Amino acid sequence: GSKVGQTLLQLRRTVEDLDPGKARGPKKFLGMIPFGDQVTDYFRRYQSSQQQLNGILHALRSGQDELTKDNVALNMEKQNLWTVMGRLNQYVYIAERLDARLSAQIAELELSDPEKAKALGQDVLFYVRQKHQDLLTQLAVSIQSYLAIDIIIKNNVELIKGVDRASTTTVSALRTAVIVAQALGNQK
Repeated sequence: GSKVGQTLLQLRRTVEDLDPGKARGPKKFLGMIPFGDQVTDYFRRYQSSQQQLNGILHALRSGQDELTKDNVALNMEKQNLWTVMGRLNQYVYIAERLDARLSAQIAELELSDPEKAKALGQDVLFYVRQKHQDLLTQLAVSIQSYLAIDIIIKNNVELIKGVDRASTTTVSALRTAVIVAQALGNQK
């Protein structure tokens, strides 16, 4: 459903319409390439489609540029997420150390002042543990975002390569077919 995907489908339809093997009638060289009057008809079709092909190729290059820009932005976001994940790891470590210290202090206070130990556990330790859980959740979300962005970047790179292959290979094959058909027409 993307712009690039639609343009690739448009290129495919145009090339299929220009396929010299689809020319009708018995005059075909090797059963595929038309010659005689069919060559003239084919060239008219090719010339009328040339502008459409150029437009499709321009749209494909534009789509490649857009995907490349997306990848630059996504890479920047990945770097930001990496920094955030580093900070979150530090905060998680601090929360774990704070939890351990508070737990030890509460254990000591339970022997001497159980009321103060209970208050410290309810008022401080509870919130430290809650914050620790929140930090772990945020870290998990950041990791999933990082991995999702990485997948999108890889897919964009493959799509850019695919568009490049489609535009260069398809157009080269089409031009070769036209040259061969023209040469056969000239030989006649």
